[in-house]
Amino acid sequence: MGRAGRRGVVQLDGRLPPPQAAIANSQQAGAHEHELVVSLSDFDIGKSKLRLDAFLAARLPAASRARLQASIKEGLVVVNGRPQPKASYGVRPGDVVACSVLPPPPLEAAPEALPLDIVYEDEHLIVINKAADMVMHPSPGHYSGTLVNALLHHCQLPAMQLRSDSAAPLSLEGAAAAAAAGRAGGSVGGGGSDDGSSEAQLKERSASPQAAGSAPPGAQHPAAAGGAEASQLSSTDVDDGEEDEEGGGFTLIPSAAGSGGGDATIRPGIVHRLDKGTTGLLVVAKTDAAHLSLAQQFKDRTVSRTYVAITLGVPRPPEGRVATNVGRDLRDRKKMAAFAYASARGRTAASNYKLLEVLAGGGAALVQWRLETGRTHQIRVHAKHIGHPLFADDTYSSLAAVGSIVGAGKPPRSAAAQAAARALGRPALHAKTLGFVHPATGQRLQFDSDLPPDLTAAAEALRAPQFVM
Repeated sequence: MGRAGRRGVVQLDGRLPPPQAAIANSQQAGAHEHELVVSLSDFDIGKSKLRLDAFLAARLPAASRARLQASIKEGLVVVNGRPQPKASYGVRPGDVVACSVLPPPPLEAAPEALPLDIVYEDEHLIVINKAADMVMHPSPGHYSGTLVNALLHHCQLPAMQLRSDSAAPLSLEGAAAAAAAGRAGGSVGGGGSDDGSSEAQLKERSASPQAAGSAPPGAQHPAAAGGAEASQLSSTDVDDGEEDEEGGGFTLIPSAAGSGGGDATIRPGIVHRLDKGTTGLLVVAKTDAAHLSLAQQFKDRTVSRTYVAITLGVPRPPEGRVATNVGRDLRDRKKMAAFAYASARGRTAASNYKLLEVLAGGGAALVQWRLETGRTHQIRVHAKHIGHPLFADDTYSSLAAVGSIVGAGKPPRSAAAQAAARALGRPALHAKTLGFVHPATGQRLQFDSDLPPDLTAAAEALRAPQFVM
């Protein structure tokens, strides 16, 4: 099959080959898991070049780009019937790409003595005030320094390793059970032990004063659900492999090796997520029963959460509800975007905001957000959607926008605003409150947290006299 005519069209005898015939030709090199046809819609507007690895990353977003590049190097990718070993190879509209994806390597999580701000702890769960720049769990590119690493150390659990074809534990209890069974050095399995040894190990770490007296007499512990129920809670469709907080975010069963699905992850106890740069409250499950109960509460949208953010500009009206779909940005797969509510793209998302304080003479604002749903980057996407992206959010805004909006075109103000954004160095977002029903006692728990020092400093900088003159 040769290339002829104008660039961007693969021709056979002067005609564009039917996709079915081209796919059949590509299969001559061997069976592959994925057969994809490049189209004009795969190219960014105004760009005529598209790398092979970038094309695959966009079409197979659940597989990491590094794993796709390794698959190309290993000869598992065929373009128009010929193996293509170069990730930088430029694909064209009409090209047929057949590929298989290498299974991800085993992920490991070792206990690390990292500081944790524990707000509440008992034998069932832990509430943590997460610091900025802490990733939730190990993943490609983040193999240490995560919340899971800190939790393993806090609960005196050994290092864990997860193969791509193994089931991960739901909870910290499950991780302890795997260790007690002598499997912590190999693959780890889910569920707690029947003899209670793993739960006893966790109870040694649950002597927090906040936990004392929290369980009313006669409180009933829910029966631990089996694997079928866990799978049912975890099967909710998730946008392109990212984690939501309503069902899909609780999937701990990695896809089969080589399927091109999401890379396996070690995240025992993680019920919901905060972005790396977001500070504030989150709950971690120690037992499988607690995990399933909390997961159901997130799915049923009975967990209450409020966030505080600094926005560029002042939202109008001062209170409102934002309802859109949230899904992958069509131009940048690392970002999320807002789409028409209840449309075919993304999933429905609703946020409520309330103006708390006008900052920088109207160039910024302190805003409270209350979530009805839990989509990836939801507040950040909705803030941008209403024209007021978060302060210092380089993903959905820019430093130049800080200078022009907060600085109001005045060089001294622009410089001061940009300095405050650089000092913060992360999206101005904090998970301030968290409320849920305790899985064992049935008591409604409500937690509040102060704004962290860096966010407080940013707000104070935007209250400076130079911004109101």
